[in-house]
Amino acid sequence: MPSQKQEFSFPGETTEQLLLFAYGTFLELGWTPKYAGPNAVIGYTPRSWNKYDDEIIVEATDEIMSVKSSLVHNESFDMRGKNKKHIKDFMEAFEKVRSSAPKPEWTTAIENLRTQTVQTVSEEIKQANEINKVMKLSGSNLYATYAIIGINVIVFILMAINGAGIFSANALVHIDWGSNVTALTLSGDWWRLITCIFIHFGIIHLVMNSYALYMAGVYLEPMLGKIKYIIAYLATGIFASLASLWWHSEGVNSAGASGAIFGLYGIFLALLFTNLIPKQMRSSLLQSIGVFVVFNLIYGTKSGIDNAAHIGGLLSGMIIGFIFYLLLKKEDKGTKTNLALLAIIAAAILSAWMYLNNPGNKIGQERREAEINSLKEAKFPDGEKVYEKYNEFAQSDEKIVNMFNDGTASLKDWLTVNEENIKQEFDKASSIVTAMKNYNVSETAKQKIKLLEQLLGARKEQVSIMKQLSQEDNPANQLKLAEIRNKQTEILAELNKKDN
Repeated sequence: MPSQKQEFSFPGETTEQLLLFAYGTFLELGWTPKYAGPNAVIGYTPRSWNKYDDEIIVEATDEIMSVKSSLVHNESFDMRGKNKKHIKDFMEAFEKVRSSAPKPEWTTAIENLRTQTVQTVSEEIKQANEINKVMKLSGSNLYATYAIIGINVIVFILMAINGAGIFSANALVHIDWGSNVTALTLSGDWWRLITCIFIHFGIIHLVMNSYALYMAGVYLEPMLGKIKYIIAYLATGIFASLASLWWHSEGVNSAGASGAIFGLYGIFLALLFTNLIPKQMRSSLLQSIGVFVVFNLIYGTKSGIDNAAHIGGLLSGMIIGFIFYLLLKKEDKGTKTNLALLAIIAAAILSAWMYLNNPGNKIGQERREAEINSLKEAKFPDGEKVYEKYNEFAQSDEKIVNMFNDGTASLKDWLTVNEENIKQEFDKASSIVTAMKNYNVSETAKQKIKLLEQLLGARKEQVSIMKQLSQEDNPANQLKLAEIRNKQTEILAELNKKDN
């Protein structure tokens, strides 16, 4: 909250006189005096359609007055210097007002403000206690929320190290780590219904979900308690995963915490539809949560966003939320709560078991393999091309090796016979590698292409050393030749590993 404060000295003036003049200054400027205490008057600048009202606090003790201006509407910076201007305007008007005697009605007005302020503060304390009784915001911690976010972040880092991609996702790595893939989940990998809610397709996906989870957790975790909160997150996550499978009957590769997060917002909406939360807070929260849900559901209609999971999480969350309402209203912490939580867990597990074991949803091994291959091809469309080019490179390299081993005794004779032919093969192999480097292929394929480039470089270096030996046969060049041949052997061994 950007603010600025200045102190001013007025010899001979009492506290009450300074506050009276301050009150008159607010009126002079058209600002609204709203609160008053024994040593302070608080007012606000006018509000309009294009600007907020800012808070001005005037505090006084005998002969000393301070003026503090604050931007109180979640601004991060005072880019336009409004606080400095408010203080300047106030002091200019203050000197004008102080040049004449205080008006009698100002005394009455300040006393009325003080009485109203006491009443307002008492009412706010009462409301805060009512809200805190239900929402338990004071003294609460968000350990469960932080733990879920922490797990998501750690998994994301490990997946990034494994080649999942930071900004653009590698779908195959996500599959390995447990994304909700129709062919795999419906053919036995039931655990993907849960693991998928802890992995994300890129850092932006992770950051947005972490922020949304935190905003829900700030209110829900203290209000529900950690056990209910964690069970709700996992249960709505499972229902969201099932909704995704059901909706995308043609197949899907889905992941992310957003289904479970929508579940938490569904719980929140259900509680806001009841009278559990005091009305004065319920209205503003219902508006902000409602806007968030509607906006994200509309945004989710974009291609590539699994809105089915969002809706599944939201609806299951609302049902669970109404169950929680009955428990929270009666403040039950015993048998009924335990039975309700067991029922929620059982409903999630039973729903998953029934859906996965429905004969109409079962997927055989043949379709499982077909869908995985389809995902591979969709992610790396140039896989076939690079395979063809790899074979072309192998043929060209075989010709190069055959020329190295053609049996010519003299290096000079060898160069005379082979130098031009081997240069043509080098050019051909280089163009093949250059083409391969532009293909959209897997990380393993990229590593193989890099090894081919290193092998070609080593072959060229061998020819260069052989030229030097043809001019001067010395031990140093013989050693270089042995080393470059060893290097080629190592590269070929590494390529064989990649192929196996």
